[in-house]
Amino acid sequence: MTKKFLALGLAIVLIAMVAAAIGCGGGLPKNSVAKVGTVLITQDQFNARQTQYVNEGKAPDKSNQPGEWKAFQQGVAGYLVMMEVLKQEAPSSGVTVTDAEVKAQLDTIKQMFQGDEKKFADSLKAQKLTLDELNQNLHDKLLFTGMQAVVFKDITVTDEESQAYYDAHLAEFVRGETRTARHILIAPVKPSANGTATATPTAADWAAAKSEADKVRSEIQNGADFAAEAKKYSDDATTKASGGSLGPVRKGQMVPAFEQALFALNKGELSQPVKTEYGYHIIQVTEITPQKQLSYDEARETVRAKLLTMKQDQAWSNWLSKAESELGVSYRAGLQPAASTITTSRSLSTSTTSRAPDDASTTGSTSSQSTTSTSK
Repeated sequence: MTKKFLALGLAIVLIAMVAAAIGCGGGLPKNSVAKVGTVLITQDQFNARQTQYVNEGKAPDKSNQPGEWKAFQQGVAGYLVMMEVLKQEAPSSGVTVTDAEVKAQLDTIKQMFQGDEKKFADSLKAQKLTLDELNQNLHDKLLFTGMQAVVFKDITVTDEESQAYYDAHLAEFVRGETRTARHILIAPVKPSANGTATATPTAADWAAAKSEADKVRSEIQNGADFAAEAKKYSDDATTKASGGSLGPVRKGQMVPAFEQALFALNKGELSQPVKTEYGYHIIQVTEITPQKQLSYDEARETVRAKLLTMKQDQAWSNWLSKAESELGVSYRAGLQPAASTITTSRSLSTSTTSRAPDDASTTGSTSSQSTTSTSK
């Protein structure tokens, strides 16, 4: 069980603020970090939430990243203020969160442990998360999504809006070139059963791997079947059984040396041995699908989804700014977020992951391409 099933479930992104809506915290009691209406956000609440994010590994290094740490703390304060605003606004919006709803969420998580309460408890302990904290996270998630449903209920996207956006942003709707490829990996040190190297390769190991890759390439050039050679020689456990097949590959999915070689090949051409951190690869492209401008019909659902997200984000930003202004919000000096209005990304799911406010204060997440021993 990983953190993502036990975390808050609120992927939060701090966006543009209306500065006049929020005070600077004058007159707050010493043990308070913020105030929403007449309700104080205490230092203890702040410390507890901050500790959760630190335990999840989602806080910057306080010593080496002072600027990021300050933004992180501002994000923690902003999150607590947002949740208090939602709590105060929920009754008039007809939003409630019952104990039964929280329990249902908790039961869904426990099902992932197949009824093993000890494993569930051990997972909580490993994350330094108490059951009460988890229940509060789940409560917050339900409150947040319930309030969003109210704010978003009348938001729609028309065909005219979709068409207009598509016409003005054609470059966003281009399907990049893909290359269907296969490869044979000759590793300098043979991997163990779990796919990891058993030792750090020496110069002699690399030389031996290159020699073997040259031999395998020569056999293929002389008529040997590529797939059969992959099954016989490849050290990539993921693709070996399928004859080295990588399927369709787009730019950005492979490590640089592999990608450069792959996209320089013609259909059917065999590469020279290509060295990456994993070993030497013999690559062959079996199909090339050129870049294509998607038609409006092909892009319609993507356009509508993007516009809907944009409208929802703006609606949430406007609603929260208005609610903060009407209730009156103030922060202790130094903790007022650089951007005080908080909204979600559109990636909430039944097993959602929480993003700590450090992510939120830096405009959100960036997806990274992971690599395997196939360089994918």
